[in-house]
Amino acid sequence: MVADRWFPSSKTCSRCGAAKTKLPLSMRVFECDNCGLVLNRDANAGHNLVALAARTTGTGVAGDLDLAKAKSKPRGADRKTRVTRPRRKAGTGRAGGAIPSPRAGKETGDRQQDTGAQLAL
Repeated sequence: MVADRWFPSSKTCSRCGAAKTKLPLSMRVFECDNCGLVLNRDANAGHNLVALAARTTGTGVAGDLDLAKAKSKPRGADRKTRVTRPRRKAGTGRAGGAIPSPRAGKETGDRQQDTGAQLAL
């Protein structure tokens, strides 16, 4: 079974179900403010995951209790992480719709020297 990526297994008390808003990784002991449970953080998360698997309806994804969502969920990001710029349509880059070639107006190969300026020195 696969638990949802954002399921708060470490932040939830395995005895009373109260969830903490923040629990940094440096805190290795879970202390419940509601019922007073003190337990190793990983053991607490393990208890929560076992309880979650027991509540699963058989869809293969732990925590998927809605019968309307009986399909398996794809893994990966839920939303795009990078904003992309829209592509320009062909012919809209310049006034008049003409797009110059990449080499237009540029020298190719060696630089051309102005012989008149050299003679003046």
